[in-house]
Amino acid sequence: MITDKGFKFLIILILSSFLSVINPQVALVTIVLISILLLDYLSLLRKKVLDLKFKAEVIAGEKLSLDLPPIGEFVNEKLIKYEKKGNKVEAIIDTRFFGKYVLRPKVMLKSSLGLFAVVKDSGIEIDLTVYPRFLREVIIALGELYGIGGLGYYKLSPRGLEYVESREYVEGDPLNRIDFNATARTGNLYVKYFLDEGSLGEAVIFDIRSPGRYTADYLASKFLSVILSADRSIVIITDGVKTYRYEGNRDYLLKVALYWVFKVALDKGEEIYEIVPPKIVSELEKVLKVNRGNGNTESPYKLSYEMREVIIIAHPLYDTVKLLKFLVDAKSRGIRIKVIYPESPWLDSEDLEKAYIEYQSFRKVTKVIEELTGSE
Repeated sequence: MITDKGFKFLIILILSSFLSVINPQVALVTIVLISILLLDYLSLLRKKVLDLKFKAEVIAGEKLSLDLPPIGEFVNEKLIKYEKKGNKVEAIIDTRFFGKYVLRPKVMLKSSLGLFAVVKDSGIEIDLTVYPRFLREVIIALGELYGIGGLGYYKLSPRGLEYVESREYVEGDPLNRIDFNATARTGNLYVKYFLDEGSLGEAVIFDIRSPGRYTADYLASKFLSVILSADRSIVIITDGVKTYRYEGNRDYLLKVALYWVFKVALDKGEEIYEIVPPKIVSELEKVLKVNRGNGNTESPYKLSYEMREVIIIAHPLYDTVKLLKFLVDAKSRGIRIKVIYPESPWLDSEDLEKAYIEYQSFRKVTKVIEELTGSE
């Protein structure tokens, strides 16, 4: 590929060739120019690329950069941007999306005089593994449940209990709370549900829907973090079609949370088995045996009288009207609400036009949410 500088040189050479026909003395100049052109082209052919291999592992969202030798002008790509710093080039890698990547940076090599240039593989290969954000929380949760990573086993201390209602039995419920009257009346196994007075009736609503892996990873990480941060009495999951409600002890709710997080990851690609360490995968597969229940078609945004504090983790552009109505109703009843939504869900958009439309809608909806919840 001839550069702008080379193109100008070529014009001079052509003019010189025409003039040499008129004036033979110019022919010598033409020969010199041709020699310079050929020698400069040969200097480009002699330029060598590198033979380097890097292996990098990082959790999604963490900064990752590598120092590369300045063999030429590196070409910015979708996942790598370059900044020249002194006698080195810093490669800044985009780690927002979990997955396994093999990156082969391209570089523009120029001839000695800059008359020619070519873009080719730099000879550098980066074997990159970007772990999901939720992996941190997964390891902590598995540590609580099974002692992985040296984390201690956690057990709840007993607190005062207040009877609320009877509901169908779910795996993990204590058998000493079976409601024999309700069981006999309905033919299904029922247990008495008691509100843990120390939990303030905390409920978590998690909408697993997302437009892509960035949003899915972000929301899953936040969901597990919320479950781990304090004891919850109610966990409600929705996939937009069915709603699943869970109540039980901390270990049971941790298993439920891990089940749904792993399901979210699998829905975004089977490669999760290649990304997450085998030991973690084997422990997560135990969690898949948890009975998720049949669910129902009720909206997750339905207030019940035992709710006193609700944390919602969702993309606000799904079921927006129901979500906002829920916030208005909760505010009128004095129920504390916190909404956790992804920072930049438009990153999952297919093109810039769709990303811009989603950005505009997202900002409008989140502004209303902040006004209703009193958050910023």
